[in-house]
Amino acid sequence: MKSVFVTFMVVPILSGLAHAGEVASDHKVSISISPLHLLNPELHVTGELRLAPKVSLAGMLGAGRITDEGKTCSIWEAGGQFRYYLLGSFAHGMMLGADVGYVDIDAQIENPMAYLVGTRAGGFVGYKYSMKIGFTAEIQIGPVYLWGESADTSELQTLFNLKVGWSF
Repeated sequence: MKSVFVTFMVVPILSGLAHAGEVASDHKVSISISPLHLLNPELHVTGELRLAPKVSLAGMLGAGRITDEGKTCSIWEAGGQFRYYLLGSFAHGMMLGADVGYVDIDAQIENPMAYLVGTRAGGFVGYKYSMKIGFTAEIQIGPVYLWGESADTSELQTLFNLKVGWSF
């Protein structure tokens, strides 16, 4: 686990230093989906708008069906992120950010924590890479606090996002 953390921190820093002299990209918008959410299946779409070379806002929407302990129900999600690119820029770089969101399902399930059901807020560190033609990939990880429907469903969780999409 320690080697994964070290790799996750060192690779973006070295990559950011390698790209420090690059000309800023013309990309102003990124649209991406989360392949991991498709396994539920849930379509999870993120739109990110560049406000400045190192600052952006992202909005997220998701909807689909999940199966938990043999029970299938509908799920929907809405959220947003503030992103600051500490190293690099909107085109590719290491980001620090804040995440807020809400996830709801239409039935009671055995493990609502697995789907972050409730209101969440927290921070994250991540890395985004956009090719000149537009293909984009990003990863984010960080702590979020989840306020569930009851005291026993409120706790500190880990936010993990892996997204692919297009920037233009």
